[in-house]
Amino acid sequence: MKKTYDMVIVGAGVIGSALALDLAKQGYNIALLDVMQPSFAPTNPERVIALNEGSARYLDKLGLWQDILQQGAGWIKHIAVSEPGNAGKMDMSHQALNDAPALGYVLEIRHVLQAIQKQFSSSVTTFYGARCLGFFQDEHGVSLNIHMAEGEQTIEASLLVGADGTNSFVRKYAGIQTYGWDHNRLGIVASIQCEHGHNDTAYECFKEDGPLALLPLDDGRFSLVWSVAPKIGVVLLSLNDEGFKHALAREVGSEVSEKIGRLISVGERASFPLELRIAKSFAQQHVLLVGNAAHTIHPIAGQGMNLGLRDVAVLADILQQNWAGKGLNKPIVGQTYAEQRRLDTLAVAGFTEGVLETFASSFVPQRWLRGLGLNAMQNTPFCKQFLLQQAAGVGQQVGLKS
Repeated sequence: MKKTYDMVIVGAGVIGSALALDLAKQGYNIALLDVMQPSFAPTNPERVIALNEGSARYLDKLGLWQDILQQGAGWIKHIAVSEPGNAGKMDMSHQALNDAPALGYVLEIRHVLQAIQKQFSSSVTTFYGARCLGFFQDEHGVSLNIHMAEGEQTIEASLLVGADGTNSFVRKYAGIQTYGWDHNRLGIVASIQCEHGHNDTAYECFKEDGPLALLPLDDGRFSLVWSVAPKIGVVLLSLNDEGFKHALAREVGSEVSEKIGRLISVGERASFPLELRIAKSFAQQHVLLVGNAAHTIHPIAGQGMNLGLRDVAVLADILQQNWAGKGLNKPIVGQTYAEQRRLDTLAVAGFTEGVLETFASSFVPQRWLRGLGLNAMQNTPFCKQFLLQQAAGVGQQVGLKS
């Protein structure tokens, strides 16, 4: 049995679901597939994402933002950047951006996903519990074979979009290679409660092993993302709560500790490997890649999901053009998307990798220069304004729907 759609999207996470919703609003007939059944149950630790102001504005244009905020959001109104044990520091505030109520927001993934999927119309057909077996392309489009509980099915479409994450089946089956490397680091995540709360401030502490970020949650706690060497990560994950709190307080440094106060409690800990993976091509004939399927970057500065939502916004904008809608299966659609997304992706990846490399040495002269650099940016209005616009995502809105 064959079913035909304008587009098949593999991966029903935030990125794939947002793309399905946007295109369905344009009148496209969409099939959305995922090997998992959707779940909006709470997790411990919470699975959170940091969305900047630019992403918030895009979700607002889709009619989602108020619903998402009502479910709870930590507001990032200030960002404090420091290197514990070094004199340099930089502070950024949303007040320097006239029309931005915040620089960003910390949200539970389940809340964002639920708000998106709640708006699905009959133009989005979902296939949950669907395992992709393979696909082939011809001049007309793509034919995708899937396996479900009731048996195998074939889905045909003009375009196939891989939104299925870092280990994308779509990318691998299409033979699209990646470049990048493993950082040989673990990201440890947990939710912590502090004596003085967060006051809508995110803290970014740079260490030789990697950055440590404290992101404000809606209930006054922080979401911790801590980059460490694997051997240190194993030790940290094995510590009891008191031991973990002691190690964390030591790493954030005295200046941050004075602001947030005593660490009161810490939730369950989890970890994930840190890596850089960028697809060598974002489009191959009728196959396109979005989100982590196209690019997985280090979580420093929380730009991964924002980068993926810009993929969605740009692709949706292209498909809104008359020339694209009349020829979805023409190679120029994918070529245009790939060209428009390559520069932004490389700029963000280059920035994150450059910052990591800058702070990777404990050599005293380099530490001294880093301190001077942070202080120079703090006291140079032009540089600071540029960084503010990038952090808030309002400097990369070219391509977002107006």
